[in-house]
Amino acid sequence: VAGQGTIGAEMLEQCPDLDYVFACIGGGGMMSGVASWIKHHSPTTKIIGCLPERSPEMALSVSKGEVVVLEEALDTLSDGSAGGLETDSITFAICRDLVDEYLLISEQEIAAAIRFMAHRHHKVIEGAAGVAIAAFTREADRFKAATVGIVVCGANISMDKFKALI
Repeated sequence: VAGQGTIGAEMLEQCPDLDYVFACIGGGGMMSGVASWIKHHSPTTKIIGCLPERSPEMALSVSKGEVVVLEEALDTLSDGSAGGLETDSITFAICRDLVDEYLLISEQEIAAAIRFMAHRHHKVIEGAAGVAIAAFTREADRFKAATVGIVVCGANISMDKFKALI
């Protein structure tokens, strides 16, 4: 969690007036670090947690008020954020307390975000990064006057899967 907080530190260093930060959530480690740093140093910044519809454990858990672990993991392009929430994890309480909103993203939206980054920015991204980009893309009209940061968290995708999507 502490190591992932450096992402939040870098974001605020580069853009100290962020209104919103979008980031993917799986087990909550990255989001816990990012949200902890940002909320400590910029308490008015809103944190938007982005999850694949096929792995919504953290959003379900926060909604229910206790950790929910899905019995059967569904396949998702966002395999880096699939599951991973443990019943005794410290990340649940951190995400519950610091994440302002949760958005669930479809597989089609994740695939479109991966293609967008490849075609428009010539960047290979993994599904978890696509979740955050897709969430912002879907909700972009809400944030036209805001300063928004998106955590693009990695490029861990097989070439076969990437080629099939492109």
